[in-house]
Amino acid sequence: MKTHFLSPLLALLITPATAQVPTLLRDINPNGDSGAAGISCVDGLVFFRANDGTSGLEPWVSDGTPTGTVLLKDINPGSGGSLPTAFVGWQGRIYFAADNGVDGYQLWSTDGTTAGTVLELDIDNINDLESSNYFTVYNDMIVFQGQTAANGRELWMSDGTVEGTVLLADLNPGALSSSPRYFKEYNGLLYFAANTPDIDEELWVTDGTTEGTHLVLDMNEFGSGAPRDFTVANGLLFFKGDDGYAHGPELWATDGTTEGTYMVKDIIPGGNGSLPYGLVNFQDEVWFRAGNGTGLGLFHSDGTAQGTVELTGSTPPIDYPEDLAAHGDHLYFTAFLNGSDQQLWSTDGTAAGTGPILQPGSTVNGALYPCNGITSCGDHLFYLAQYDLGIGDEPYTLLSPTGLVERTQRAGLLYPNPTEGRLYLNDAPAGATLQLQTLDGRLVLRAPATNMDISSVTNGIYLARIVARDGSVIHSERVMLAR
Repeated sequence: MKTHFLSPLLALLITPATAQVPTLLRDINPNGDSGAAGISCVDGLVFFRANDGTSGLEPWVSDGTPTGTVLLKDINPGSGGSLPTAFVGWQGRIYFAADNGVDGYQLWSTDGTTAGTVLELDIDNINDLESSNYFTVYNDMIVFQGQTAANGRELWMSDGTVEGTVLLADLNPGALSSSPRYFKEYNGLLYFAANTPDIDEELWVTDGTTEGTHLVLDMNEFGSGAPRDFTVANGLLFFKGDDGYAHGPELWATDGTTEGTYMVKDIIPGGNGSLPYGLVNFQDEVWFRAGNGTGLGLFHSDGTAQGTVELTGSTPPIDYPEDLAAHGDHLYFTAFLNGSDQQLWSTDGTAAGTGPILQPGSTVNGALYPCNGITSCGDHLFYLAQYDLGIGDEPYTLLSPTGLVERTQRAGLLYPNPTEGRLYLNDAPAGATLQLQTLDGRLVLRAPATNMDISSVTNGIYLARIVARDGSVIHSERVMLAR
């Protein structure tokens, strides 16, 4: 009698396309909560920090399967944890900030393996790489908020070497800090919030040079404009801004010019403001949570006052939405049922297509409190939940039905299979990469889809994933290397 083995990923591939059932990714901490947070999608894989109960908060990686969800490295040995954050793709590797317990927060990188997770850059007189809001990639450089005794917290950039790490702009001269943060690229320029003398925290922009770093607009002449939650949609850069007593915190947008920076709508008239939060691009509009005068609702905007409206009329009604994430043809978020039960929700942009997604059999009240964010990566949605009190807060996934249909229809795309050392792909999308993994989820090779030479790995059966530039998995297939 023949025995047929289905890997977890292959089992997912044959799941009915209509299935929308939350699945436990892995019980990382068998004796408590994993505290998974900082979930980031890079090159089709998910990187995050979690605590397995022994190593403290350390970097983990996942391909969306239980066996492919593994601890990258115990950077700070023992239970203290290195508290890694800000995972970004750069120059073929994944970079992040972590503290090994000796050098403070410094720049680390990984190729997705334990051996390939190394301290990349240790600059003794610069620290404060620890927040993802203060750490990004722009113009093939790392741009970050760095702190020194002489300059305070200011705008720095690095090419990955000590000598190539320089102060980009001292916006608040001397030892005082401008604290640049919330970086977002838009139309080839990098926008951020910074605090400078006389005008407090306002909207700034840089082209990567000192001369090209300047204020966009002083929104609040009596205090701080406090720009937050930058998101690009419908050709505009949206954010939360505050012009002070006139309107308070409301939705703002800019086309990158001073004249083109404006409040989109005074959702709650007067100085209190609607406090927009969690801005994301969905269906080429910006979606966000905001006050509606009686509570908090789900809004969307095309950048005009008349095109800024609340989504109402769903059954049950949306209550206190947050943690918004676009995934496929739906927007996912958390919201409450009956005033206290926080669960996962989704919407297709209509009231009829809006509702909660419940875990069958779960009786936990507030299963997604706290959630610590929802992240879309390839075919999977990742988030933290506690559907089972015995398991605790652990990462869960939701598989995109759209991705399933596309991947099952494109089976057998790679050739030749078996191969003697090289794979080929017809019409490979620009910027796509091959990720070659062992069947237990270990990444052994990453290469451009236009040059898939796998001869450097040992003979055997591997999982080959073709990942688009935006991180979506466009094909997944088992391949055999036999020489």
